[in-house]
This record gives sequence, C-alpha cells and structure tokens, in this order.
Amino acid sequence: MKPSPPTDRAQLPVIALVTAYNEAPTIGAILEVLKACPEIDRVQVVDDGSTDETRAIAEAAGVSVISLETRVPVGQAIMHHLTNIDEEAILLWCDADLLGLKPQHMTALINKFRERGIMQSMSSRGVPPTWPGWARNGVVKAFWGWLFGPISGERAILRSDFLAAIDLAQKLHWAEMMRGYGIVLFLNWYANTYGEGSTVTYFDDLRQRQKYQKWGGNPVGEMLRQWGQFIFVWMKIRMNATRIKAMAQAQAALTPAE
Repeated sequence: MKPSPPTDRAQLPVIALVTAYNEAPTIGAILEVLKACPEIDRVQVVDDGSTDETRAIAEAAGVSVISLETRVPVGQAIMHHLTNIDEEAILLWCDADLLGLKPQHMTALINKFRERGIMQSMSSRGVPPTWPGWARNGVVKAFWGWLFGPISGERAILRSDFLAAIDLAQKLHWAEMMRGYGIVLFLNWYANTYGEGSTVTYFDDLRQRQKYQKWGGNPVGEMLRQWGQFIFVWMKIRMNATRIKAMAQAQAALTPAE
C-alpha cells in the first residue's frame, strides 16, 4: 500500500480525465482547453448516464468517451476511467463544470507535480467575483485556497498512487468513499499519511457552476448539505485512522517485494 517508487515523471504521459453528468453547457469548452494544453497527451470522458447532450458534445470533440447507461455515485463513475489505462501515467482529473478554465491552469498543475516530490497537485478556485474588493486580499485568498483546495476536482496524481489509495478505501466498505467529497478527502489523507503530501495552487480567475445553478434547488440548503457531507467524511477518516493504517500495513505485509 506504499506509494509508488520514484519514477521519472518528466517521461510519463499525462491523461486528462473528465467525469460528467448533464454538463452540456460547459463540457465542450472544458474539452477544448484540455486538448489545447501541450502537456496533455490524451483526454478521456466518462459520461455518467447524462440525459442531456453531454455525451454527444464529448464525442464531437474527438476525445475518448466511456458512456454509462445509468447514473452512479461519482466515485464509481471515476473508477471507469481506469478500464482504459493500463500503463503508469500522470492522471489529471478535471471537473466538467468549470468557468474560465485555461490551458495554463492545467500546465501549472502538471509542472508543479513533475517538479516536486509530492503525491498530488491540486487547484483552488478563485474567491467569488461578487465579493467586494476589500474582501479579496491576499489573506482571504490564502484562507480560501486552504479551505477549498482539498475538495477540488482538479488534481494531478500518479496512476499507481491513485490505485493504491482507492484499493484501501474500497476495503473499508464505506459507501461515503464513492460519493461526493469522500474520494478526494481520502486521497488527501492517504497522500499526507503515506506519501509526500499535496500542494494547492490558487487560480483567481477559475470558477465553478454550483449544483443549485445547474439543477435547481435551494442554494443555502445545498451548501449546508455539502458541508455536512464534507465534515462527516473528514471526521470518519480521522476517527478510523488507526484502523485504516493497520489495514494498510497488513496488506503491505502480504504484498511480495518487487
């Protein structure tokens, strides 16, 4: 269960992975940006049972598309990406609901991941543009990045490290690990426990369409639901940290040395 041994990251291909459900208004622009980024070798989409034009837009963009017949929890949908990736690679996860994404955002994440001995490189979206100028200073931005960076959908990580972390998460049989923030929170914990941690890059001009904007609903209620889920999973991981480490050590003892 230990992270992958050192490898020449400069020589590894970069595969951009987008998981989408009913993201027709934004996914086309996202895919064009990813295709325009010179550091990205391949772009792949998992269409999570969308009922709008998401799949058609992705196919028209000329990228690899894996289409699921029905919607599944996001963690399960993400795992379908790995069915087409057998070699070691840098996986560049990217949300499909971003606004203002540019090739340089992805380049910054990839370069930081390649240059440092970290397990994952993540982004933090900018402070909302509706906030007044006095509330957009450096201190606020630093706090914003610290608070929201860990749950970002944009991150670069080695395929082998991702698989090791997910393998351990699945052995816990926690449904929360395959939903919402569960999978990213577990990756963060795993990176800090077994790897060289994570780094967060703040992008002032990067935004995201919120769920209530896409599918309706009460924005306050949606925010409280998301934070409730975040806190619940965060606490569960930390309350079970000793058990998780014991499971990882037991599995490592059963794994033949290379």
